[in-house]
Amino acid sequence: MKPITVIIPVYNAEAFLQDAIDSVLYQTFSDFELLLMDDGSTDNSPAIIQSYTDPRVKYFSCPHDFIDTFNRGLELADSKYMALLDHDDIMMPYRLQIQFEFMESNPDIAACGGYMHSFGKDSRKMLTPLAHQDIIHTMLLYNPIFNPTGFIRRQVLTDHHIKYERDYSFSADDKLWSEIGKTGKLAAIPNVLTLHRIHDEQKSVKYISQCLEGAQKVKMEMLDFFLSHLKKGDDLTDAIDKDFIPAIDGLGEMGFFSGEVFFPFMYELIGGLIKRGLIEI
Repeated sequence: MKPITVIIPVYNAEAFLQDAIDSVLYQTFSDFELLLMDDGSTDNSPAIIQSYTDPRVKYFSCPHDFIDTFNRGLELADSKYMALLDHDDIMMPYRLQIQFEFMESNPDIAACGGYMHSFGKDSRKMLTPLAHQDIIHTMLLYNPIFNPTGFIRRQVLTDHHIKYERDYSFSADDKLWSEIGKTGKLAAIPNVLTLHRIHDEQKSVKYISQCLEGAQKVKMEMLDFFLSHLKKGDDLTDAIDKDFIPAIDGLGEMGFFSGEVFFPFMYELIGGLIKRGLIEI
């Protein structure tokens, strides 16, 4: 068994794939397996993968069904940790070493991410909250764990039967991270771990409406998660549970709140309750 399995789902990535693979093979931490999960590519991606002779590189051909392909990658991983990377992104050469050492030193952490730096059509440093409570609180607004920096303790997924879920379309990664955050502690490392390529063929660009729909569903589930942890027996939280939440639900059904208003409002409310110790997580 290797300490780390790196998983890269691949779909028609011939323009970027060699950069992604090479960035993994040039890591300062070298004891890993690299699973290239080909999601039914119709371009030259399979040939590019099969041109590598490094024994750490393993090619798997899958039918074109990205959820099944992602989950097959999780199932095939034979390691203590799993590191995620997109087929168009680039690992910084120290990434696996930093994340491995962090997780080994923090056995209470279920998974971690880190900073990214975008390149291509946009160039900026992409920051994220570092502590578990801040990370899951931010999930009411967006997923702050950048998937191409994800590093997961595999036992957490197997113990809690966590995998990619089909009902979340192109936001299945948001759902995965929210489920990990509900069952274990998340953290982020304040280092740029991945270079994130911005281009017009990204799913977040091509399928923006589906991404937004799935992301909103995850945010609603996270709101339910926080509200289910309201402290019992307090006058304020009892009033919120009895009167405020039903009123908000009713206004939502009437279309009173848009997503741009509702989730920032609830983010502030939940943040205030956490600070007052009225949500126990």
